[in-house]
Amino acid sequence: MKNIMVVILWLLGVSAATPAFADEASPEQLARLYLDFMAQNSRQSEALWPGFRLEDKVHLFSYGGNVWLRQPGGEIIQDNSVLESVNLQSGLSINFGFPQYQGQPGVLIQLESPNIQFSADTKPTDLAFLIWASNGLHEAFHFYAQSEWRVLEEGRRYEGEVFPLSLDARYYRLQLFDALMAALAQPEQQSLHLSHAAYWLQQWRQIAPNEDRVGYINDLVEGSAKYVELAAGARILSQNQTLLGYQQILTQYVHDYYQQRKMLGGWTAEAENIGALAGILLDSTQEPYVWKESVMSGMLPLDLLLNRVKPVPPVERKDNKQKKPLQQMLAYYPATQAKLSQLLLNAQDVRVPLLVMPSVSDSSSFIDVGDVRSGFYVVPYQDEMTQAYLGMSAQFSNLSVSGSPLLDVPVQNYCEGIEAATLLPLAFPFQREGQYLVFNEAEVHGTIRVSASVVDGRTLYCAMN
Repeated sequence: MKNIMVVILWLLGVSAATPAFADEASPEQLARLYLDFMAQNSRQSEALWPGFRLEDKVHLFSYGGNVWLRQPGGEIIQDNSVLESVNLQSGLSINFGFPQYQGQPGVLIQLESPNIQFSADTKPTDLAFLIWASNGLHEAFHFYAQSEWRVLEEGRRYEGEVFPLSLDARYYRLQLFDALMAALAQPEQQSLHLSHAAYWLQQWRQIAPNEDRVGYINDLVEGSAKYVELAAGARILSQNQTLLGYQQILTQYVHDYYQQRKMLGGWTAEAENIGALAGILLDSTQEPYVWKESVMSGMLPLDLLLNRVKPVPPVERKDNKQKKPLQQMLAYYPATQAKLSQLLLNAQDVRVPLLVMPSVSDSSSFIDVGDVRSGFYVVPYQDEMTQAYLGMSAQFSNLSVSGSPLLDVPVQNYCEGIEAATLLPLAFPFQREGQYLVFNEAEVHGTIRVSASVVDGRTLYCAMN
């Protein structure tokens, strides 16, 4: 059953990089702009993607203690009585959730920023507004459409970048994105640009097989959602246009979108934007309903686009201006790679004792440690891939972990009574006092009650409640 789900967006919407306006839009004005946008797209949501039904949903806009909403087929009203039930209280600038309103499923956007970064003369067709508002469709597509895809129930979705971190892999994916953009912008040379795209896809898959394997679900989910987001913005701009007019406006909108929101690479951006461009190109080469049905059954848009295209290497450019900003953006790679490498060495070294705790990932936050970027990563462990965490801050019993690298495994057979587990290699000083381990390190502090055993020559400490 679908319960309210909070989607936290760190870099979207009202951001510190956007200047405040002296004549900023009022909360009610922005609410009406957004709810009108959602209403227009709700009427055509199933044309955007089969099975994506928003016309029967309530759309809600919450800001500063006020809630505006529109029920299916109704007018915009203010109903502050529901504020408590929809207040997500994340402390971040923008959130999406999916609550019930009077028994009807809903789509909620909640702003928690101290001011609105749109001017009073904002129009519903302004590029900045369309980019911002279409994130509501992106998240609603995840929740209401993709939750019905059987293929997503069968595969595990990993979060974060994949070990080993590879600057070349990021560069190849960026080149792939550029080739797809060129194919969209220059239809007369589309076959050539698609052959270059096929080449960069081949290169990436050769040097980053782990990424290719574990990134499949992420590419499928995020690429199709970004496609819906872009197509929705173009449909708003192309009302009453012919199909040819829509395609021309879509091409221009995609170009303008990426001029405003630079695609410099990175794991999440690649999954979204490469898949979105592949979908947009498929619309002009294949029957949209057919290729979307294939995606829902598990085919990546990129593979549908390029599976019959012969890879052709492009003419090599001597002065590539993309590598330097990519290196700057990924400056955390060397230190982070070293930290992950040490974690894996310690996890595999039988001389290093292993603390096994119930998974703490659902109640954690992250802090950056030096040059290492904190967060989720995907690493090989015992012939499988699993989650690793760097910079995690978590609490279990009387034990505080603050920045220590950890592994999460969905199923383990070390300790009875613990299924999903967090593993902490104890490659640092600690004391054992009876049934307790005592830690006094900067990253690990406090005590934890354990049962000890030796398995295959390795000391295991199983956490006890």
